[in-house]
Amino acid sequence: MPNNMEADQEKKKQSQKSVEIIIDAAFRVIAEQSISGTSMSRIARESGFSKPLLHYHFGNKHALLKSTLKKVLNRFLEIPLENANKNLSPFDEIKAIFKRYKETIITEPELLVVFNDFWVQGVKEVSYREMIAQRFTAYRSYIAQLVSEGVSSGEFSAEKSHMIPPLMLSFLEGASLQLIPDRKAFNYELYQYMALEMIASLAEYKGPEKP
Repeated sequence: MPNNMEADQEKKKQSQKSVEIIIDAAFRVIAEQSISGTSMSRIARESGFSKPLLHYHFGNKHALLKSTLKKVLNRFLEIPLENANKNLSPFDEIKAIFKRYKETIITEPELLVVFNDFWVQGVKEVSYREMIAQRFTAYRSYIAQLVSEGVSSGEFSAEKSHMIPPLMLSFLEGASLQLIPDRKAFNYELYQYMALEMIASLAEYKGPEKP
């Protein structure tokens, strides 16, 4: 009996590994060919698996693409939390998120390329649009939590600070849209400085130093 359980666990482990390999392959194909140029045949070749195996795990291309988008969105939600320092003030943590986003643009440009492709497709594809909307909501919620902490500590004013989450998300997404096709489009450091100046002004920031 234990041997059967171990065999089942190993089978599930191998199956999950295959799923992850296929999703990663789909991500690479989309990054190179765009969603419109992606097919199950291309993904099968990229993954090293047969096309029937892809259908076995995902059923169809749409389900596989949704799984790929889910992984992309999960990665985006990890960015604000990477190396998060609980000892930082809310405003300093907001500054740190800008820096992490810059690192993502530099080190993971394909992530942003694939996300933006899904975002464009989401104009017509409701399931993509809903998944992306949930990601934006989660992102804004995290920033709202920082803002709330800032208001509670007296670092921020409550009057207009509620607009910081959507404004900050616009700054971050706007930067990626412009810098992905052209890394030299503008000076990100200056962009970050001015964005933080606006956020500080909106929040009536009362911390020890400005951006």
